[in-house]
Amino acid sequence: MSQSNPIHIAILDLYDGSANVGMDCIMDILDDWSKKQSITIITTVFDVRVKHALPDDTYDLYLSSGGPGSPIDTHTQSWDLAYCNWLDQMFAKKKPVLLICHSFQIACRHFDIGKVGLRKSKQLGILPIHPTADHAIFEALPDPFFALESRMYQITEPNDKKIESMGATIIALEKIRPQLPYERALMAVAFSDKMIGVQFHPEATKERLSTYFNTEAIKTAVVEDFSQEKWNQIIQSLEEDSKIKHTCSRFIPNFLNQMLHV
Repeated sequence: MSQSNPIHIAILDLYDGSANVGMDCIMDILDDWSKKQSITIITTVFDVRVKHALPDDTYDLYLSSGGPGSPIDTHTQSWDLAYCNWLDQMFAKKKPVLLICHSFQIACRHFDIGKVGLRKSKQLGILPIHPTADHAIFEALPDPFFALESRMYQITEPNDKKIESMGATIIALEKIRPQLPYERALMAVAFSDKMIGVQFHPEATKERLSTYFNTEAIKTAVVEDFSQEKWNQIIQSLEEDSKIKHTCSRFIPNFLNQMLHV
């Protein structure tokens, strides 16, 4: 791609009008990558759930966000049906798409990649992700690498027949838990060479997460829902540059570099 031309990126907002830091983090990473590469980026945000807005196929690259609520219960709602139709179009046209958390869950449900269901308990923390395939998206990332997880749902029981038929690949699994009798959930899937989905939050930046988790309301909620120890672990992990800072500086930039041939 010629660096003299601006790159047009569509950002799909699935936060359903709720307050979030995910969109700000995405913008921070795109702005940083743009400056480092000396490439102009023009971003357009589409409010998928509130305004039922979706981008056409003229953009160079697409980032679809996380969001609240069930990825199962909305399957008959008009925005969800339109979003799944959009996924089909992007897949068929081989457009570069990164699907984050809620977007990933809907895509797994729609493409029948595996079972989408509730976890035994909510997952929250800066946790290890284990690559299971040699993929360019993991360039300069260790095994395991660390990322923010914040989810009630998971993808398990992969549908091997469907995965093979559509040419998809499972490329990461959740942390190893030998003490528990549970199947490890899918954490990343390459639906195709161009469409990648992740269960974690690669957009989460150290600075914004530190501000978020140190607000009194969020700290109180984490301590009440989990424990003081959980909050302490999150804050300590955020201070380790080998974790969140390392992942957010590489994962989405890797995707941009790979898909835009920079």
